[in-house]
Amino acid sequence: MASVPSTFPALLRDVVAKRSATVFLPRRRATDPRPVTFGDLLRDVDALATALLGHGVRRGDRVGVIAENRYEWLLIDQALASLGAISVPRGVDTTPKELAFLLRHSGCTLAFADDDRVGRDLLALRGELPALRSVVVMQDRTEVAGAQALGDLLREGAATASARAEVLAAARAEVQPDDLLTIVYTSGTTAEPKGVMLTHRNVLTNLAVVTDVLHVTDADSFLSVLPAWHMYERIMDYLALATGAQLVYTDRRRIKEDLAGVKPTVFAAVPRIWEMLHDGLVGHAQKLPGLKGKLLRRGLALSRLVGGGRARLDQRLVHALLDRIVLKKVRATLGGRLRLCVSGGGALPRHVDETMLGLGLPLKNGYGLTETSPVASVRLPHQRTPGHIGPPLPQTQIEARTADGTRCAVGATGVLWIRGPQVMRGYYDNQRRTAEVLTADGWFCSGDLGHVDAAGNVWITGRAKDTIVLAGGENVEPEPVEAVIKTSPFVEQAVVLGQDQKALGALLVPRVERLEQQIPRAQWDVRDGELHGREVHALLRRELDRVLVRDNGIRPCDRVAQFRVLAEPLTPENGLLTQTLKVRRHVVVERFAPLLAALFAGHRGD
Repeated sequence: MASVPSTFPALLRDVVAKRSATVFLPRRRATDPRPVTFGDLLRDVDALATALLGHGVRRGDRVGVIAENRYEWLLIDQALASLGAISVPRGVDTTPKELAFLLRHSGCTLAFADDDRVGRDLLALRGELPALRSVVVMQDRTEVAGAQALGDLLREGAATASARAEVLAAARAEVQPDDLLTIVYTSGTTAEPKGVMLTHRNVLTNLAVVTDVLHVTDADSFLSVLPAWHMYERIMDYLALATGAQLVYTDRRRIKEDLAGVKPTVFAAVPRIWEMLHDGLVGHAQKLPGLKGKLLRRGLALSRLVGGGRARLDQRLVHALLDRIVLKKVRATLGGRLRLCVSGGGALPRHVDETMLGLGLPLKNGYGLTETSPVASVRLPHQRTPGHIGPPLPQTQIEARTADGTRCAVGATGVLWIRGPQVMRGYYDNQRRTAEVLTADGWFCSGDLGHVDAAGNVWITGRAKDTIVLAGGENVEPEPVEAVIKTSPFVEQAVVLGQDQKALGALLVPRVERLEQQIPRAQWDVRDGELHGREVHALLRRELDRVLVRDNGIRPCDRVAQFRVLAEPLTPENGLLTQTLKVRRHVVVERFAPLLAALFAGHRGD
């Protein structure tokens, strides 16, 4: 296993310090081109940690970090870790109610704010946060009355660093592997956030194993797009930090541009981003005229067959020819250097998995949860078959169990249980929830449904809590049905519902550009947040009937009987998706309760 220290202070001292002059971040954030070396990071971590000690921050203190991907996020994270303080991170789009809950519940004494707006929001909550003593805005200066600026802390710490070097060294020496590194509150697919407690040992053992399994080295360049506070992104950022690789921040608006321009070797994303990249390629091929368009469309169709292992010899030969003519150009638009593509944080649609593999992208479908620091399994570099998520990581066990706790037979579906050094300590100040998922001997109940095949590979089929039980007793996993619906070129998003109903219903968000090509906007009827046009509904009904068929793994009970078309997409900004783009089903049900009532009452509404 890769040699990784057991605490973050040791990681900075023993690994990062050897690369002082090497550029770590070519830019501080997606829109700030100033580079940062490993030496810059170490200097700033020392300065900030010194200042925090001077302001009374100590080992075990909880500190909120409400910010997005940027250099200062990583700087604060490492300064806190180097003192044994515990970060409580979250994104800037968190609602005031949720923000107040997690800061109060964790007992944060200090909070860092992304900018002046977030700083004001935090100060406005102080009446609800008795433990919160101060707010620091992550800028060189701040105009928020009652807040400090990060720049001032850095200057203060730099001025006293030499005089307080021994005090800082002593504080770092106290940090132990089993100290809490972070409390990460669950991202909101359920109604009640739970604070996942992860130690230095949890995260760094996971880091060491993943480094080995994925062969990460200092020659790699990571493109970072996911929320920095989410453990999936954090482990990728820590991989770059620990191996001396480069880390390049981007955002969702710049992904395609930065894949082509930065030419990363590693890109980790959630399934929805891989789906958007896939759909972008398919959409481009549909619009491309002449012979080029015909060849690209044929190449993509054959790529799915090849990636899925269903291509005949003649099809593989044609695919190989088209690879040299057009598909290599597709890879070039993604930078041409990707050696490791990772999908995690949700179910990767099978058609996307197959097509990307057939295109020659080294896509590794992985699995894990915040509670597992986060990686539990990942497809290995030599594995090129779609669908599964590889074997458990070394030192990790995964098994499927029945409702009574009995281990399932090979290939039989059950709830997945996980045991390994990366499994959390528990949920902060929530013994009841901890006892529901964590056993005395270290097994964690993931709540995910899946099975382990004869080769030891893990397959995910859905979430136990998302399972829809129809009135006839049939169990339906919504995610696979939604993935099939989204293979239609006219459907951007789909949410399948139907608990206790006779048949499934769905909320659909259309792919506007493709829909407009078929039906002019003059024929759309947008009212009360819905698209009611008869032509639109007729087209989407035909599409549902076309894709929801046996050949796509659909059973009669998986068919969608009724649907409604939403005029606006589900986004993190409107609260219907998490920051990792997973559907917040309980919020969808609450937000669209009247619409769903009409839907299942059988009203057509078109």
